[in-house]
Amino acid sequence: MVGCTTGELSINFGAESLPASSESDGKDSLPGGDTPEDEPTEEEFGCSTLFAQDRLPVYDLAVDEGDWHSLERQWRTADGTKAYIPITELRIDGQIVPDAMIRLKGNNGCCWVGEKMQFVVAFNEVNEDARVEGLRKVAFDAPYYEPTVLKNRLANWLLHRAGLAGSCTNNAEMRVNGQHYGIYAHMEELDREFLERNFGKDAADGDLWKYGYVLDNHEGEEVDTSRIEKLWSSYDPDSFTPLGETDQWMREWAAEAVLPDGDGYWCCGHNYYVYDHPDRGFLWLPWDKDGTFDWVAYDTPPDTIYYPSATPHMVGLLQQDEARRRYVEHIAEISQLYGSEEMLAAYDAMREQTEVLGTDDPLRYYDDATYLASLENLRAFLPARRGYLDAWLAANHE
Repeated sequence: MVGCTTGELSINFGAESLPASSESDGKDSLPGGDTPEDEPTEEEFGCSTLFAQDRLPVYDLAVDEGDWHSLERQWRTADGTKAYIPITELRIDGQIVPDAMIRLKGNNGCCWVGEKMQFVVAFNEVNEDARVEGLRKVAFDAPYYEPTVLKNRLANWLLHRAGLAGSCTNNAEMRVNGQHYGIYAHMEELDREFLERNFGKDAADGDLWKYGYVLDNHEGEEVDTSRIEKLWSSYDPDSFTPLGETDQWMREWAAEAVLPDGDGYWCCGHNYYVYDHPDRGFLWLPWDKDGTFDWVAYDTPPDTIYYPSATPHMVGLLQQDEARRRYVEHIAEISQLYGSEEMLAAYDAMREQTEVLGTDDPLRYYDDATYLASLENLRAFLPARRGYLDAWLAANHE
């Protein structure tokens, strides 16, 4: 393996490259101040140091003018084209990363609005073995409807502590050709490294199905689709429950309901993955949480079923008394984390870290008043939602 370490940035060019080990003693502060020794830190979730919560990476891109105009044309045409273009030079926190490329990210049908584009930056398109701090790709999320640019980060903060496989997330600044381009939610992609981090190397070879039916790994390989076809062939729990770890499904759905997530599986059969774990069978994985929190009313019951036709496995399971009991138990456990002093402190630290850049975001879709109101509304939503969940559980949980 050939590699180099430049400052805080670990760049690897070999097939055996691993995530960079942190120099910290494992007791770094999370957002919100000192972390008690018995509380999990981000490092304990296995996240790359690029996603450290006290770090706001700066991606400084030099891009050929013609290539950049090509990206802008793709964005404005909004036909779904997401072609990679080369980055002439990429520096992350001042350190050069060779052979990086960039493409558009997101749903062109609803989200390619305004001037601020969303991106995926890839380190491995030229050399498939290249990694930066253990990562092959990172996502930059900042849709027009999410002025705070904090919802993905705060939602994944909660998902990690609920024991679920949320994406490692912080915020990052992007500069393009010497100009401040904007602030983003800086996110881990659901790829091989994500699977290894959450399930271990020996269990990272299963099939990963975006939306439950689009294969998102094993490109160019022949894949046996019989199991995924069987998962969708019948919505009778007796048929599909042997195929996976149904208690994990219910915990993931419960977490989405607690947030609440207005654009996930719980509502509305969107933005999720199903992973066919070699030993555990199908597992539900969350993804892209920018439609969370105050997208949905704070007093929405967590057992709401929005679109039964889009969430048939959840509908089938929750009709069973024992499954519903476990679902409510998961809600009760996860809600103890929600709106807690730790979560509020985490939010406050995230806001303090990002507000200056958010106020100065040159291509933002919103004005100052909208930005500040969105930040305040998100902060106020957390205790309101927690209060409602407590009342709902008092009526529905033994």
